[in-house]
Amino acid sequence: MDTKNRILQAALLLYNSKGIDVVTTRHIAASISISPGNLHYHFKHTNDIIIALYSQLAAGFDKEIIQIGDCEPVDMGAVLELATRSFRLMYRYRFIFLHFVEIAARIPFIREDYEKVTERRTKELTKLFRRLVKNGTFRSDLKNEIWPALIKQLFIVADFWLSHNELTSRLRDREAEAAYRNTFRFLFLPFLRLK
Repeated sequence: MDTKNRILQAALLLYNSKGIDVVTTRHIAASISISPGNLHYHFKHTNDIIIALYSQLAAGFDKEIIQIGDCEPVDMGAVLELATRSFRLMYRYRFIFLHFVEIAARIPFIREDYEKVTERRTKELTKLFRRLVKNGTFRSDLKNEIWPALIKQLFIVADFWLSHNELTSRLRDREAEAAYRNTFRFLFLPFLRLK
């Protein structure tokens, strides 16, 4: 593994375990036995490391959305599988979600990108939900105005579920994954067609 990726892997581990406020580039460099100068050759500032990790997360989400977009037939099983795979990504990069407001305030690129991603995901998820109406998974009487509201709810839950979990249940790994998946499942119940 090259030095840049070793730095990112070490930073991810440290940010997830200790948070972004206490981890410095010196801590990251020491954890992989390189000099701070070597780290700064690859990443001039801590924010550059956070941006690189955020970009990895965003690319992971893009891959998941493309995969479900190509899924035929799409059903609630596929949607819940998307939620599960998304949670695994979120859990891997959990420091971002646990410090999201702070990170977005501190790093304008991330705030601006998040706004663009939200717009793009709204279109992509609306298209997915319309497919679910068309194939009979979702109720056919749902109005188009529902989709932006549902998608906003999904973003709120996805973006802040880990923080809520950290403050309340403190579930880890597979237990956290199962609870997250259940939360998503129940969000969709009012939209499902009764069979």
